[in-house]
Amino acid sequence: MNPNDAPDHPEIGAASPEHYGAALWMATGGRSRHAHRGRVTALLAAEKQGKISFDGLMTATRGNRVVSSIWCLSQPGKIGTVWGPGILSEESDSTADLLIQQAVQFAKHHDCHLLQSLVGPENRPAGNLLAGCGFQSITLLSHLEALTEDVPAEPPHSDLQFRRCDDFQSEAFRNLVAQTYENSLDCPELDGMRDVADVLEGYHATSNKSTYNWYTLENDGEMIGVVITAHHAEPQQLELIYFGLTPRYRQLGLGKEILRFVLQLAQFLGCRSTITGVDQRNTPAIALYRRFGFEQASVKELFLLPLRLPNIAVA
Repeated sequence: MNPNDAPDHPEIGAASPEHYGAALWMATGGRSRHAHRGRVTALLAAEKQGKISFDGLMTATRGNRVVSSIWCLSQPGKIGTVWGPGILSEESDSTADLLIQQAVQFAKHHDCHLLQSLVGPENRPAGNLLAGCGFQSITLLSHLEALTEDVPAEPPHSDLQFRRCDDFQSEAFRNLVAQTYENSLDCPELDGMRDVADVLEGYHATSNKSTYNWYTLENDGEMIGVVITAHHAEPQQLELIYFGLTPRYRQLGLGKEILRFVLQLAQFLGCRSTITGVDQRNTPAIALYRRFGFEQASVKELFLLPLRLPNIAVA
């Protein structure tokens, strides 16, 4: 039976252009009063400029009124990101359940291997709805930021060599990244959910499709780790997307040298700040970041829904 044919169900489907604003507002704010109006305005402008697509923006409507919405973005690296669902307080949660099912089907149709959602404390109802439809709450992720003017940029003190990545799709680079994932304290639940090549495609998209600020680490000619950053010129930020060391070179104080390198790079690029994200369970990493002046800017709860069986690779 089609949900739209049931007498008590609203009409479910792709958002119509006249509902884009309301759908985005609801998906990013849910039942919360803290609607992200500035973000909605920016998203509407980006869609008109052809920078993003609303193909995965879906609504439940009664008449001409949006009563619930969800936004599923298919992203490079075979991963989908879900915003929402948002739903009016008087509407049954079963309506949001139908939208979540539609989002999952959209992601599968676009060959996503994993769905993720980052839910802020202001939108806890969305997390509850996702959990009720099979999404697993994994951890809390801290978004950290260090202001360049407040952090002294010192050069690395060791003999580590930072070399630009020539080919992020090469087997050697993929294997090196895979080694740095071994026994990671950041979201270990992601192990096997995506191929390393797909993960790197996602990093590449986040880096504005440039690997100019991607580096391999060498010690006495041995490749021992990677540093992946993205320079976002418009907000004047350097994003530390990922850094990792092979197991043999951990707990030797090299994390400090990597952060010195990253902060010096931010200063060289004229960035206002450096940002990164970290699993709150990774207490050694959080302590290291705090030592270098990073402060918590926000916290999100990470929800995941695998869309295929785990592979032997790591993500």
